[in-house]
Amino acid sequence: MQSAVPDYWSFWKQFVLQGVTQEDFLPPPIMQSWRRCAALGLDPYKELPTQSLSPRQGDRGTTDQEHTPQLISPTVSQQLLSLVRPAMEDLHQFAEGSECLVVFADAEARIVDTVGNQAMQEELDHLGFHIGAVWSEAQQGSNALALALQESFPMQLDGAMHYRAALHPFYTSAAPMHDLLGRAIGVLAVIGRHENCHPHTLGMITAAAQAITSQLQMQVWLSNANDLLVELKTILQALPEGILLLRRDGVISQMNAPAGTMLGLVPARVTGRRLSEVLPLPTVLGQSLTRQQELFDEELVFDTVHGRVTCLCSLKAISSSRPETGLEDIVGSSGVGAGNETVGTRVGKRGEGIPAPQAGSLESARASGQSEPVTADGFIMILRSIERVQKLVNRMTGARARLTFANVIGENLALKEAIRLARLAAQSNSTVLLHGETGTGKEIFAQSIHNSSARADSPFVAINCAAIPRELINTELFGYEGGSFTGADRQGRSGKFEQAHRGTLFLDEIGDMPLDLQTTLLRAIETHTIVRIGGHRVIPTDVRIIVATHKDLREEAQRGNFRLDLYYRLNVLTITIPSLRERPDDLPLLVQHFLQRQSRSLGRAFTITSEAVVALRYYSWPGNVRELENMLERVTYLMPKTTITVDDLPIDVQQAYAKPEAARPQASHQGLLHREQHSSQTTLVPISEVSGALKEHNRNAEMEAIVQAWHASNGHAAHAAALLGISRTTLWRKMVKYGLSEDMRMK
Repeated sequence: MQSAVPDYWSFWKQFVLQGVTQEDFLPPPIMQSWRRCAALGLDPYKELPTQSLSPRQGDRGTTDQEHTPQLISPTVSQQLLSLVRPAMEDLHQFAEGSECLVVFADAEARIVDTVGNQAMQEELDHLGFHIGAVWSEAQQGSNALALALQESFPMQLDGAMHYRAALHPFYTSAAPMHDLLGRAIGVLAVIGRHENCHPHTLGMITAAAQAITSQLQMQVWLSNANDLLVELKTILQALPEGILLLRRDGVISQMNAPAGTMLGLVPARVTGRRLSEVLPLPTVLGQSLTRQQELFDEELVFDTVHGRVTCLCSLKAISSSRPETGLEDIVGSSGVGAGNETVGTRVGKRGEGIPAPQAGSLESARASGQSEPVTADGFIMILRSIERVQKLVNRMTGARARLTFANVIGENLALKEAIRLARLAAQSNSTVLLHGETGTGKEIFAQSIHNSSARADSPFVAINCAAIPRELINTELFGYEGGSFTGADRQGRSGKFEQAHRGTLFLDEIGDMPLDLQTTLLRAIETHTIVRIGGHRVIPTDVRIIVATHKDLREEAQRGNFRLDLYYRLNVLTITIPSLRERPDDLPLLVQHFLQRQSRSLGRAFTITSEAVVALRYYSWPGNVRELENMLERVTYLMPKTTITVDDLPIDVQQAYAKPEAARPQASHQGLLHREQHSSQTTLVPISEVSGALKEHNRNAEMEAIVQAWHASNGHAAHAAALLGISRTTLWRKMVKYGLSEDMRMK
C-alpha cells in the first residue's frame, strides 16, 4: 500500500535539480505552479523571510482580530468577516488536538485572520506567516492558498508538493469563496503538520467555504428583497390614492397614509384587523368582498369618524394563478410575506409573497379563455377622493378661471365703478348678480371675482342656462344616480354643483332658466345641499354662486317669467357692466389692445388710421366688446396690408360713418378753430399713439384733425389735404360736412 503512494519528494528533487520530472504522477495544477515558480526565479532552498509582526499579532486567536482585517485588506468587508469568523472557530473546534491553524485570506492571498494552535502559530511565524503577509506564488511559492485562488477550485498540498523546502513539513488545504458573479473573494484554509494530513480535511474546508458562499449569496438576495420592500412601501406611501391590501379573510395587511386619512383610520392601529371591524362597509363593497368580485371606480360612501366620505373605489383580486418564476421558493423560505415590514420572519405558507395583481376580473378571465384561477388570495382596494377626481376633471376640461381684473380694458368711470364693486364682492362669499348686454364681458368679471377671492385655487365651473336643453339642464346642474333614467350611466354622474365644490359656479343667462328648475336652484343655494336626480342621498356642497343676465330680472319676475323669491336671493351684490356705446372713450384702448394681440399672433405690426378709428365711433356696437374683437380679428386676417383704413372696415361700420350729419349724434365744435396747436397730425398713427390722441379729441377727433392740418399749412388747402393724406376735394367736402368752411374763410 505504501509503495502505491507517489514519492513527491523525489519528483520535487528531480524538478529542482534537472528542471524536469515525471508529469504523469504529479497533478497538473501543481506541475504548472512549479514551472511558474521556476520562471519567477524563486530559490526553493531559501529560507522564508521572517517579517515584522503586525501590531495586533499578540491578539491572534481572539475575537478582537475581527476588527483588524479592514486595516490590512481593504477588499474584505466587515460583513464578510462576520460570516467567516464563526466558521473558522467551528473548524478549529472540529480539528482540536491536531495542531493545525485555520486561516482566512483575501483574493490576493493576503492573510486576514487566523484561529488555531498557539504552538503552530509561533512555528509558522518564523516562516513569515502572520496577519498581513501575502502567500502568493510570487512570495511563498506553490501552496494551497495561492493555487485555490489561481484555479478557483479546492486544493490540498502535502509535504514536498510545496515548491519551497521550508514548507515540506506542513500541509496546506484551501477552498475559495465566491460572490454572486462567481468571482473569488477570498480563501479559507487549514495549515498543519505533514503527518496529520488527511483528505477529509480538504472536504471539511470545502464544505465550510461553500456554506459561507451560499450564506453570502442569501444575504445579498435578502438585502435586495428588503430594499425592494422598502422601495415598494415608499411608493405605496407616496401615491395620492388610498391603497389597502386585504387578505382573503378581509384582514388589513397594508394601508398607506392617504387611505387612513380618507377613512379616518390610523394604519398602524388597524393593520392586522378585519376591515369590517374597524369601519362600516358600504353594501356594494361588502358584497363584492364576500362574492370575490372586482369593482372598477364604484362611487361609494363611507361612514367615518369625520362624517360621510365619498370615494371612487376599485377592488382588484390577487390570484394564486401566476407563472412559476423560481422566486417563490426563495421568498417563501426567507419569510418574505405580503404583510411583513422586513425580511427575516417567516409568516404564512409558501408562495404568500406579494403577487402581481391579475388584470381584469375573474369572470372576464374565464370568459376570455385564460387559465382558470383559483380562489382569490386577497384584494387590493384603491380609493380615490371624489374631490381630487373632480379637480383633475376640472383641470382637464378647462374648468379653471384664467382671467383677472387686469384683462378688463377701459378707463370709463362707469366701468371703474363696476370693477370697484367686483373687487369688494371678491372678498365675500355672497351671491353676485352681473347685469349687462351681450358681449360686455360678464364672464371676465366672474372669473376675475373668483381669482381675487379665497377660492382662487378651487374650480371655476361655468354653465350657460340658455344653451342647454330644458330636459338636460336639471341633470347638468345636480347630476343623477345610476339607472335613474334610460341611457343613464350605470355608475351615475356628478353635476356642476358637485364639480364646483369649494369653488365658484357661474350661471350665465340665468334669466333663461326654466321656472320649475328655479325652485330647486333656490333650495340648493339656501341649504347648500343637493340631491341627485333619481337619488335620495343629500350631498353637501360649498359653492359660491355668480349669475349673469342681460335681462331685467325684476321686470321678468313681474311678468311671471322669473321667480321673485329667487331674484331676491340672487340680488345681493348687483354689478352693472356698461355697454360699449356707453363708454366711447374706451374704444381706442380696446382697438389698441386687440390689434396688439393680433400682431403677436400673426407676426405682423398692425396700425389703424385716425379716420378708421373715428368711423368705429359712429357704429352702435350691438354686440359690444365681443363684436369689436371679432371684427378686428376678421379684418386683420383678410387684409393684405398692415394698416387698417375705413375701406377695410365692415360695410355696417362704413354705412354708419357715411350717414348724413343730421342722422348722427351732434358734436359741438365750438372753439375748435381758436385752440392753440403745437404739433401736426398725420393720417397713419402708430397703434401706441392712437389712444392718447383720439381720447383728447373725443367725438370731434376728425374735425380737430382738419383744423390742425389747416393751421399747420397756414390755410393752404392743398398742403392741408396732403398732411391728412386725402385729396383736396375730399378735404373741402369734409369741411362743408362739419360746417367748417365759413370759419376757415374767416381766418
